[in-house]
Amino acid sequence: MTDKSAYLVVGGDSLVGGGVVAALEQRGHRTFASTRRRDTLDPKRVYLDFESEQPFRAPAEAGYAFLIAAATNYDRCETDPLAKVINVELIPRAVASLLEQGLFVTFVSTNSVFGGEQPWPHEDGAHAPGIAYAQQKSDGEKVVLDAAAKLGALDRLNIVRLTKIMNAGVSPVPAWIAAWKKNQPIQPFADLIFAPISVKFVGNALATIGEKRVSGNLHLSGAANVSYIEFAQALAARLGVSNDLIHPTTSVEKGIHIAFKPRFSGLGMTRTTELTGIEPQPLDRLVDDLIADLRD
Repeated sequence: MTDKSAYLVVGGDSLVGGGVVAALEQRGHRTFASTRRRDTLDPKRVYLDFESEQPFRAPAEAGYAFLIAAATNYDRCETDPLAKVINVELIPRAVASLLEQGLFVTFVSTNSVFGGEQPWPHEDGAHAPGIAYAQQKSDGEKVVLDAAAKLGALDRLNIVRLTKIMNAGVSPVPAWIAAWKKNQPIQPFADLIFAPISVKFVGNALATIGEKRVSGNLHLSGAANVSYIEFAQALAARLGVSNDLIHPTTSVEKGIHIAFKPRFSGLGMTRTTELTGIEPQPLDRLVDDLIADLRD
C-alpha cells in the first residue's frame, strides 16, 4: 500500500507557496512542489502546466494538495481573456483532477470575493465581487464546489480565503525602507485599507489546516482593518524611524487609480478559529515577521 502522507504544493514558486513549503518542511513533512520551470525539476519539484491538455498526476505519495495559483493581476483580469480561462476553467480543472485522484485539496481564494463593503464577512457569507479578478475567483470557487459535489468529495475540500500577504519584499515596504535609509519621507495612503498577514503566518496556518484536514470555507486574516498610514507608523516605530518621515496623503490626491479599494478588508474567522485554533494575526505580529525578514 502506497504511503499517502506527503503534501503537494501546486504553485510552489509563488510567495504563498514558498511559505507553505517552508512551513511543512519545518514540521517534518515530506513535501512536493509544482513548477512550470523545467530547468528546476528535481525529486521534490514536479512539472505542472495548467494550460497543457495532458492530465497531471500527483506524486503517488501525496495525500494532500494545496492549490496556490491564479492569474492575480487586476489589470490583466480586466483585459486578458486568458486570465478568466485560467481562474475559472484551468485551475478548477486541476482541483477536480486532484480530488478525483483521491487527494484532500485546499483551494486558495481571496477576500475580494466579498467586495469590501461589509465588515468581517463570515466564512459562509454571500459574495459581492466588484472587480474582474474577484468575480473570476468567486466563479472559480463555484466551479470547484460543483466538481467536488459531483465526485462526492466535499469532505476532502476546503476553500481558504486570504487577505493581503506581506513580507519584506512586497510593495511598498522596499521603497519605504530605501527612503528612510536616505532620511527621506514616504507618502502612505489614508484611503487604502487592508488587513495584512505575513507569509510566515499564512505558511504555518495553511500547514495546520492541512494537518487537521478541515473541510468547508476557511479564512486567514489580519486582526484589524488598517490604513497604509497606520501600517507605516507601526513599521516605523519598530525601526526607530521618526514620524516626521511619514507624510500622509491619499490615492486621490496623488491621482493614482487603485482597482480594489475596500472599505473593509478583514475577514471573519469565527469558524476557522473554532475548527483549527488559528486566530487572526495582530498588526504587531505582522511587523515582527517583517522585521525578521529585513534582518535575514
